[in-house]
Formats: sequence, C-alpha cells, structure tokens
Amino acid sequence: MNTKILRPSLEDKIDQCHRIVDDLIKLHRETDPVHGKKSEKDKQEKALQALNKIGLLAGILTEWAECQVFGAYYKVSKSQDSWITSEESNTHENELIWYGNDIPDDAFSTDKDLMCERAAIADILHNTFSRYGRMGWRMSLKESLFALNEGQIDWLLTPTNIRQQGKAYDIQAIKWATVKHIYKLVGQGWKKTAARQKLAECCGITIEAVKKWEQDAIRERDREKTTLKAIQLGSLFVYGSKKANPDLTDEHLLEESLDWNLSAVSTDDKKENLQKLSFGVISSIKLDEEYPLESLKDKLLEAGFRKNS
Repeated sequence: MNTKILRPSLEDKIDQCHRIVDDLIKLHRETDPVHGKKSEKDKQEKALQALNKIGLLAGILTEWAECQVFGAYYKVSKSQDSWITSEESNTHENELIWYGNDIPDDAFSTDKDLMCERAAIADILHNTFSRYGRMGWRMSLKESLFALNEGQIDWLLTPTNIRQQGKAYDIQAIKWATVKHIYKLVGQGWKKTAARQKLAECCGITIEAVKKWEQDAIRERDREKTTLKAIQLGSLFVYGSKKANPDLTDEHLLEESLDWNLSAVSTDDKKENLQKLSFGVISSIKLDEEYPLESLKDKLLEAGFRKNS
C-alpha cells in the first residue's frame, strides 16, 4: 500500500485557483438575467463551462477530501465487522492510497466493497453544494444509493430500455469510442475510408456498420462534431509534437494541455481556441488509455454485443 505523500503543493495551485474564480465571476456576470436578452447568449454553454470550472476548482482544493472519504470506506469494507475506529478513519493513509495508480488490488472485489463505494459516494454527494442548485437531486441520488445496499431499486436508478441486449450502456460507449478513433486517426494523417476500415477490423464488423455507428453517434451525441473535431485537432497536435520531439510523453502533454485553458490571459478567441485544443489533446490521449484499438473487439464481446444489434 502506497503511503508516499503525493498531494500537490497548495502554493503551486493558488494562481490557478485565482484564474478559475475570475472566470466563474465573469460567467456569472455575463449570464445574469438582470441584463435582459443579451445575457441569454450562449447561456447553456456557459452554464456547462461554469460547472466544469467549479469541478476543476474542487479538484484542486478537495480531491484530497474525496480520497480521504473513499480510503476510510475502503478500510470499512475490509474490516471484520464493518467498523473502524476513529483513529483508523482519520489516518493520512486513507487519503494517500487513492492517489496515482496505486489503488489496492482488492479494492473492488466483493459485494461489501460495492456497498461501501456507494456509501462513500452518497456521503460526498450529500456534503457537496447540498444547499445550492436544483434542490433535491443530490439527496435523491444519495438515498437511492443507500437503498441499493438494501436491495431496493428507487425510481432514479430504475433501468430504462430494458429490452436492449447485452450491456447496452457499455456497448454504446464502445461504439462512441470507435467513432472517436476514426477522427483520431484522421488527425494523424489517415484518409477517412482507411480509418473506418481499420476500425471495422479492430471491432470485427463491416465498414458499413462503422459508418452507421458514426452517423448515429453524430446525430445523438455530437451534431456539430464539436468533440470529434477537437479530437482530430488534438491528435494532430500530439502526433506532430511527438514526431518533432520523440522524448515527449503523454503525461507531459497532458500536464501542458491542462494548464493552457487556465493560463490563457489573451483575447477571448485565442483562449477559446486553447480550450478546444486542450480538450482535444486530453480526449485523444485518454481514448487510447480507456479504449485501446486492440481491445475494442474483446470489449464488445464482453458487453454482449451481437453484430445485428
């Protein structure tokens, strides 16, 4: 179990926090109904930006807190009687075992682990902005998670589309990842037809099926191709950067891109372009981590995919 202190220095993050807060204040002012119709421009997109930024801010300032809660519940899940002492609950070890990639191998192996994971998420939800926003949804989700631990399925977690075959959600996620890979390859210089053929081979399906997945994904998820275009751009940047400097690692590029949209202080247009590039680089790199090309066929089979579905 890793007990090395990995929490980033708070002093290194203060300027980053200030920039995020400034952006949040600006978004708040720009969308205030007191300004009438003009403040409605791009309000939905700005709402998502605000939530994304508060998530970044929370990640900087309270990631340690979530890790502490999850770590304590992990110990509960491994205890004999589902109980730990106050001293065990408060130890730094609970936080530190969740940083990086050193999560314990037995973290998610039993039903008791699942119950404790739900309880940890419920506690975090209940204590995060519980007084703000649309009232009740965090409480409803918290109660639904606790209900699941008793074998009860509340309305919020009741499955829909139950006639779908296999693990329908996982299958849709893999299809979406497949389409993202097409644009990632195009960003690396592939022709669209060749990229589709490559994905058809990786998934064990026809190129016609890949084309249909692409059409469906664009219609249902990305009508203006905002995400796909960003991935293509990000892939082009990653490919070009590594070609120019073979020593560059994905980790370095991720760190650099995460800082771009936070450190941009120039014009709004330039900042927006940096944000798009940042999103594209991160999405391009994470795609290979979560859905490697060589894993797609196996992932589809594990999810119960049938070629006619």
